[in-house]
Amino acid sequence: MTKHFYRAFEECLRGSRELIKERQTVYLPFIEPLKTLYTSCPTLDLGCGRGEWLEILQESGFEARGIDLDQGMLEACNALHLPAEQGEAVDTLRLLADESQALVSGFHIAEHMPFENLQQLVAEALRVLKPAGLLILESPNAENLLVGTNNFYLDPTHERPIPHLLLSFLTEHTGFARIKLLRLQEPPELAKAKRITLMDVLARVSPDYAIVAQKEAPAKQMALFDQPFDKECGLSLDTLANRYDNDLQRELQGLKETTSETETVLYRQLEQVQAQTKQLQEMADNTDVILNQFRLQLENTGSRIEKAESRDREIEAALRGSIARTIQAEIKQAAAESANETLRQQTQQATEELIPLRAQTHQFELQLQQSRQQLNEAQQRAHHWQLQANAYETQAKNLLDSTSWRITKPLRLVITSLRRVKGWSSQITRRLLRPLLTRIIRRIMARPELKRQLLNRLRQHPILFQHLKLFALNRGLLGPVPIQASSPQGMENDPIEDLSLLTSRARRIHTQLKKTIQDKDAP
Repeated sequence: MTKHFYRAFEECLRGSRELIKERQTVYLPFIEPLKTLYTSCPTLDLGCGRGEWLEILQESGFEARGIDLDQGMLEACNALHLPAEQGEAVDTLRLLADESQALVSGFHIAEHMPFENLQQLVAEALRVLKPAGLLILESPNAENLLVGTNNFYLDPTHERPIPHLLLSFLTEHTGFARIKLLRLQEPPELAKAKRITLMDVLARVSPDYAIVAQKEAPAKQMALFDQPFDKECGLSLDTLANRYDNDLQRELQGLKETTSETETVLYRQLEQVQAQTKQLQEMADNTDVILNQFRLQLENTGSRIEKAESRDREIEAALRGSIARTIQAEIKQAAAESANETLRQQTQQATEELIPLRAQTHQFELQLQQSRQQLNEAQQRAHHWQLQANAYETQAKNLLDSTSWRITKPLRLVITSLRRVKGWSSQITRRLLRPLLTRIIRRIMARPELKRQLLNRLRQHPILFQHLKLFALNRGLLGPVPIQASSPQGMENDPIEDLSLLTSRARRIHTQLKKTIQDKDAP
């Protein structure tokens, strides 16, 4: 491993000094009471790295000293005039006197050493600590599945993950009076999130943890530390997994209720169709009754016609007798002719009455045929809706009982979450890196010799040099920023002097923006 590899590795993956200092302020409530117990609070930070914790200790009034094996890390501390020197953790502790330190700390060093060395480190720390003194050991949290299976092994110097139960037992077994587990660095919004996703369970459990162990002291002194030791901190895998299971159960219950409501609606629709079918059947029965009544009327009319015809035959017979007897009685003949005329009128009237009755009979037969056809169609629709309702019920039951539905549901949620995270990652990266790059350029500009060396190297990479130059010009680090009259609103801080330095997609976007502004300014 080269001289500056590990420092560059930390700069790239662990985070900025400002971020690490902000995270380490969580330990201030634990160490503040030490200043009320001891006028002098000597502290030793094992594996001090870039010196963020040393800087916090000095700002809080502690006599801080750090050791580290990596020369690149020590150079970072020396540049900030922090008290750090090269040394090995256990060997350095062995050189200290008994009860000489108020605080011993080690951030992300336990996972770098064999377990036997870690046992020696904890034992030596207990020996050199003053009464009520603290040992702080921070390490990656293997409860976070992404950390325990992937991120932990990014560091080539890591030995193996150390579960918090093992480190807690080690400090307690060694003789420390009380132990506090702190789970750290989880997303702050996750504690109050209304819904927990599978990705939260897999990757958002507290990625780091710390064991704060305190040496035995009189009860009055120990009581000063009760408040920070009693406070809960962080999210465990069990907590998130249980919340995820509860959310999933609520969703399944909601789905069952929705399915039940759908079944209820379908049953109601089926009942309505059955009721309509019953009404149509009753209408058909009523039509049959009316048809029977018309048939009876028709039969009565036919009987009347037969009676009229019989009467006609009797009249004709009487006329024959009348004709034979015309000579004998003209009065009877006239009476017979008058009776014959009356009978003819009655016959014509009966015939005229028969014509509309026949038309009505035909019309009722057509209505009966239409009613039967409507009844058949209604029965077919009722049968169709009943089949469709049964099919929907079967599909819903199969969907709820299928293994694929239960398995793919979390996966679909994961894919949705990943798509959202993908859209956020680029914005978050730009917001984090731009301020950091600005501060780095300002520090380089304040050091002429370092500026000259970097410029000589950057000129060997023209494209990178031009991008950094534009970045510095836009933020006023090299001089006034050129103003373009045609710059779109909101892009005054990003002028583009040379489009050849942009990608083809960036050039297309620039052209489209320029054309849009020209169209907008046109009268």
